[in-house]
Amino acid sequence: MTENDTATSAPTDDGEVKGRLRVANVGGIAEASVPLSRGVTLVAGRNASNKSSLLRALAGVLGGPVPPLKSDADSGSVQLDLDGAAHSLSLTRQDGETVAVDADPYATASDCCDLFVALTETNPIRQAVVTDGDLYDLLMRPVDTEEIEAEISRLTAEKRSLDERLDELDRMEERLPGLRSRRESLEDDIDAVTADLRDHRERIEELEAEAEATDDEAATELTEKRSERNDLQSRIRTNEEALASLEDELEEVTERLADLRGGDEETTITDIEDELSTLHGQKQQLTSTINALSPIVEMNTGLLDEGAAVPDRMTADDVVSELDPSSQSITCWTCGSTVERAQIAEQVETVREILKEKRNQRDTVTERIQVLTERKRDIETRQAELDDLADRRDRIETEIEERRETLADLRERRADLESEIATLQERATEPEDETDRLAEWYETVGDLEYERGTLSNDLERVESEIADIEAALDERPEIEDERSSVADALREQRERIDEIERTLVATFNEQMQEVLDALGYDAIERVWIERRVAGNGASPETDFDLHVVRRTEDGRAYDDTVDNLSKSEREVIGLVVALAGYLAHDVDETVPFVVVDAVEMFDADRIRGLVEHFAQHARYVVAAVLPEERAVLADDYAVVSTASIAADP
Repeated sequence: MTENDTATSAPTDDGEVKGRLRVANVGGIAEASVPLSRGVTLVAGRNASNKSSLLRALAGVLGGPVPPLKSDADSGSVQLDLDGAAHSLSLTRQDGETVAVDADPYATASDCCDLFVALTETNPIRQAVVTDGDLYDLLMRPVDTEEIEAEISRLTAEKRSLDERLDELDRMEERLPGLRSRRESLEDDIDAVTADLRDHRERIEELEAEAEATDDEAATELTEKRSERNDLQSRIRTNEEALASLEDELEEVTERLADLRGGDEETTITDIEDELSTLHGQKQQLTSTINALSPIVEMNTGLLDEGAAVPDRMTADDVVSELDPSSQSITCWTCGSTVERAQIAEQVETVREILKEKRNQRDTVTERIQVLTERKRDIETRQAELDDLADRRDRIETEIEERRETLADLRERRADLESEIATLQERATEPEDETDRLAEWYETVGDLEYERGTLSNDLERVESEIADIEAALDERPEIEDERSSVADALREQRERIDEIERTLVATFNEQMQEVLDALGYDAIERVWIERRVAGNGASPETDFDLHVVRRTEDGRAYDDTVDNLSKSEREVIGLVVALAGYLAHDVDETVPFVVVDAVEMFDADRIRGLVEHFAQHARYVVAAVLPEERAVLADDYAVVSTASIAADP
């Protein structure tokens, strides 16, 4: 077979040939090479002419479900040449299953391709509409809720930290008036003490001048020694006061350390991190199991309704391997024996229970992850405080040791001076009362100098605290801006899922009405999805309820159910639900294709309306049609005939 053997009609304005699909040993196809046109391409042929095999091959190379090999082949391939790029699947058989090796599909978003691109008869969304399945889980499957939850946790912790910092700044600001008042009071006290010192020193100078007038060398030296002693006494008092303050601070820090270390904390950060790693693995495994089980339940519920063959036993790790759509009985896929429908229904219900249990387990794991994350944060905060206190204690102990050494030296020097002063007093010629009076003045000056030093130290600490607070308050606008940004980001993340849900509902409701009008379903007034949210708090439950409103011949509207719709009506709803997901998740940005199969229940005019509507949103629409529809549509769209596809002999 050559490429020219493939029958095609001339494309319309938008139908310029842009690519080619090459298929070997897939489904019932031995070999095929067909063109793909921009816009709508119709794959035309009778039933059982490999239309579905060709579309499954295309869906597979786009990134959707892996297409099956020919029953008599152990390997096969699919290649899509599009816009100068080649994408391919190499297929082989392993343990009786078809698997893809060396795969380079058009896109890697397999969930989106399975749900919104490959709109074949077994498409999960089409099946869910027919069987009244769970549309919410299907439409929301591409949303990475774990990533959103992790980002919410991170932003929540960041916002909490910023709120705590702002609260701390508020408390600091409340202290400023008192500190400023204290500063003014200390400055006044220092001025008063300084004035007293000036008066006392002037009086001492007068007394010393009188002593010098006696020309007594011993008296002069005695005066100098007394002055030196008073200076030493002032320094000793200052150091004693500082030492007492340091010892009080050390006691406070030591008690705080004991309190923090007395928390009887047996769990370490490493233990928590190990458990968190295990829990994240469990959650990922549970999510994978849920994602695997959901389509199994949906698929087999539909197959039970259709009477197709299903496995005789199912567990959480089973997959549907082979179905016999031509059989009207339910047959075991392994041994060929007939299985009662009730038994199959029971097995499907068992899988539903497994799915429910897995979801509950995942919720439990998620809650535990949140608890442990908070616990880890608390331990890290406490450890940081412990480290700061330990460093502070070491610095205080070092300063206490230095102060004690300084005090010992000062006291030793004071003792030596006392001895020298006693000796000089025996030699001095000044009257004893004058000596005592000068000593009193010196002692008063020493007291005043000590008081001024204490006041100056207090003032320095107050001014330093005021400066620190004012500097911290200068950062508040920046922190408030950051907090606002984090709050906005947190709100955006929390509303992200809600926004996607609303977009899906709004998109479906809008598209559904347009399609109903375009396809002429006059008996249906409206089909719409209602978004129902149950519960409140951090984990509300959302459902999508499908509603049908019919209109009688006399114009009266009434509510109906999907079960009462015709097959054509149900199928068009399923296709539009899939289109809503295609649009809401922006699938067209990664996969500009929609592949539509199993539309034989529509007449040519409705097929035209359907593909025209899809073509408004996807650059490539490939749909299967029967020969009678081809006869009506061939002049409007590019057509690929299956007559030239090499199939089984």
